[in-house]
Amino acid sequence: MTFISDKKAQLAGLFSPSLPRERAQRPKSARTSDFGDGTFNVTYREMQERLHIPIRETTLDQEEGDKAREFGLYMARQERWDELAEKIKKHDQARDATPAGVQVAELMAFGARSDVVRAAEHSLLHGRAAADSDFFSGVEALEAVLCEYPDDYAIALIVAHMHIDIGWAWRGARSTDVVKEINREAFEAHFQRATDILSGFDPHDMQSAALSAARCALLPSKSDPGAHLIREFEALIDLDPDNPRHMRALGNYLLPRWYGSYQALDLEARRTAARTFSHWGAGAYTWVWFDALLVDPEGFDTLEAEYFLDGVKDILECRPNQHIANLLAAHLFQSWQITRERYHETGCRPDLPPALRRGFEDVVHNHLRELHPLIWGHAEIGFENTARIISAERLANKGQETALNAVAMPFLQKLQAGETVQFGPDGIQQNDR
Repeated sequence: MTFISDKKAQLAGLFSPSLPRERAQRPKSARTSDFGDGTFNVTYREMQERLHIPIRETTLDQEEGDKAREFGLYMARQERWDELAEKIKKHDQARDATPAGVQVAELMAFGARSDVVRAAEHSLLHGRAAADSDFFSGVEALEAVLCEYPDDYAIALIVAHMHIDIGWAWRGARSTDVVKEINREAFEAHFQRATDILSGFDPHDMQSAALSAARCALLPSKSDPGAHLIREFEALIDLDPDNPRHMRALGNYLLPRWYGSYQALDLEARRTAARTFSHWGAGAYTWVWFDALLVDPEGFDTLEAEYFLDGVKDILECRPNQHIANLLAAHLFQSWQITRERYHETGCRPDLPPALRRGFEDVVHNHLRELHPLIWGHAEIGFENTARIISAERLANKGQETALNAVAMPFLQKLQAGETVQFGPDGIQQNDR
């Protein structure tokens, strides 16, 4: 008997549509129009003709991600589960990832469950199923596939993550005390089912980073997530130390709004940097703090700026590509703007904004050769912000505006004097007009 048929009477109500989720509020953008001393107040439009830098609207990361998701979706629709499972396990064992660090195995598994998850999200968002859609039947169908392949951890990952995704769709990102009881029960039911599915597979025995990442994804459903957080993420990072996404997720979970504190976050950033020094140098300190700082700027009070910027340099040495250059430049620019505004009135940490500005300018001068607008758009709202009200197109348009304005800043005097600045693969050329 399958899980669904066995529990249908008990959980059918929990898996049915509910009220729409609250929309996340978009944070205010950082000011990007001047250096902070009032000397310049120009927008990129005024100097666009003098600043020349290639803009990649579609990046290799997006292309690889789309390809992996579409492959998973296609194979699931064709019910070619054997082939899909083998591909997922192959990429998992090879630790294949996109330039952004997203596991290819995870992307394929996402594609395979996406029809069911989208149907569930539509029902929960609109209070009714989409036309020709029955997401409950979709859940049953994937559970039936799991019954056919009970010992295949790739299939288990697809079905477990389906329940995790639907659980979050029920719960939303609201704080615990404002989640309705029926939503909380549905969240817990789906996460418990995911836990049961994965309990038969040991990430260490199978040397599976994807399984270890799934165990970390289950932490929010535990009664005391903080007691398990460090152990689970240490195991994941040890299995896949070259992937920065795990470190970034760890830092986010260690924020006070989740399961930690700024002091615990800083300590774990240092410990992770020590454990992964042969892979990243000081880079892990930067990665663990990376998303957390833009989500919760109070973390800047605890951050060791010199260590963070040393990590930036080591990351660029380890990964000298334009995705990383854009990621770090966008983060440093936003961090500079946030701290400039945050500490201007109090006078606290006078060292931090200038240090971040120097770090940003170093990346622009020595590493950045093209712009990836979507990265800059994500940086402006916080990389882990998943607000549905912001379309990718609007985010990219805003990101391009911010990026061009930001990249012009180190060259403002020359641009205002009429010189042109040309970015290319071999460096930056500055010429009189």
